[in-house]
Amino acid sequence: MATLNEKESRDFVSQVIVIVDQNASLLTDAGFDPTARSGGLKTKLQSADDAEGAQNKAQAAALDATKLANSTLKVAYNDASAFVNLIEGLLGKDNSLVHKLRQLRK
Repeated sequence: MATLNEKESRDFVSQVIVIVDQNASLLTDAGFDPTARSGGLKTKLQSADDAEGAQNKAQAAALDATKLANSTLKVAYNDASAFVNLIEGLLGKDNSLVHKLRQLRK
């Protein structure tokens, strides 16, 4: 069995369904009714499509959450930086506390 990627696997299942449905009478004449098996494949393919849709929504939500996390962290970082600048303004840039706070960025 060859290793197929997701798109190739999905196409394979779709093509099997189409070809079997187109040739149902041939299979029925040979003593096999493909209706139930083909219907099962259709249901499984629909489930796979639904799961992929949910996956795409989850990926989009994860991207949005990452953007939000990054932007809120930037706001917090900028506020902390401004706080250090305020302390420096109060105590002077040569103060030991100011030096300690400035070293945190390194």
